[in-house]
Amino acid sequence: MISIRLAGLALLLAGTSAMAGPLVVRAIGPSAAAFKPGQRLADVPLVLRAGDVLTVIDAKGTRNFTGPGRFDLAAASQVATEPGFAALLVQKPERRARIGAVRGTGGDVKPVPPGIWAVDAGQSGTACALDPAQVSLWRADPAQAVTLTIRRSSDGASASVAMAAGQATATLPAAVAGKPGALAISGIAPVMITLKQVPAAPDIEALGASFVAAGCMGQFERLASATVQPQ
Repeated sequence: MISIRLAGLALLLAGTSAMAGPLVVRAIGPSAAAFKPGQRLADVPLVLRAGDVLTVIDAKGTRNFTGPGRFDLAAASQVATEPGFAALLVQKPERRARIGAVRGTGGDVKPVPPGIWAVDAGQSGTACALDPAQVSLWRADPAQAVTLTIRRSSDGASASVAMAAGQATATLPAAVAGKPGALAISGIAPVMITLKQVPAAPDIEALGASFVAAGCMGQFERLASATVQPQ
């Protein structure tokens, strides 16, 4: 039954991508209030005012539009080349990972999980996975050794994983992996992560739409950062 639902969602997302405009990633400027993260835009010309900067994601990647001006969202866009979309769909445990970073709204830089699939073990929220049996846990500060304790809420199964000093990622133990649902994790800070399974997507926009629908907005942001098109 689950596989049938996922297949149906994949078809729906594919059809939606073909018929509608891109998804909003972020907006700043005098028109920002009209654009919410994850919002689907109509496939019509876009008018921006002076000071507006709008970031959107479509089937081929992420684009920035800077006002003032009138922009055609339906115009052909270049293919995002680094990394390729196929590489983004390779979800596997990250044993050695470089810590990424994003710039906050105030200009500060904060570390973020590598790629789009690793799960922040120190932050409560919703995380998406293609395969719940292959999930990487990540921590922002790997300076000290730590032991994470994970408990699955649905059946009480629990497991621990030791992370050595300098180790940023670890594989979610098999005893608590393999199923969507809530995971209580302690060791860094007491957090609750809701793990959701999403279907494989035909393009970047469809994957972004599945992240938005599931509430995985952090991964939506990371997908956008990973697929910026050359200007």
